[in-house]
Amino acid sequence: MPVHLEVFHPDRIAVGVARGNVSIDEYRKFLMDIVQAGILHYRKIIDATSATSSSIGREELLAMEERLSSQTAAHNLPRGPLAIVTARERGELALMFKEMSSKDRPVEVFRTIREARKWLLEQPVTQPEPKS
Repeated sequence: MPVHLEVFHPDRIAVGVARGNVSIDEYRKFLMDIVQAGILHYRKIIDATSATSSSIGREELLAMEERLSSQTAAHNLPRGPLAIVTARERGELALMFKEMSSKDRPVEVFRTIREARKWLLEQPVTQPEPKS
């Protein structure tokens, strides 16, 4: 699986590791796994340093982000901070994602997992809304 999800519940951190060529369907499944697990409010790291390429385009990413944002707003679901780790030569998509999604929550792009984790641990833990 090109995007593997690991969840660390005590720290409320989810880590996604992308490997190989990541398609929009694989990324969509990764997002749905996060939503279905009820951990959208967790702090997240996406490590794309092992991804060799991505067939995800700007328009597809924008459409998916808009859809997820509208769903979370409609259900009053908070989204936790996101750290994206990527190689310098493949960071354009990550920077674009940061620009389009940082209005909803903190998003930063890093070159190392260590920098990403340090920043992420400085971010406040987001709490889900209590169910009525």
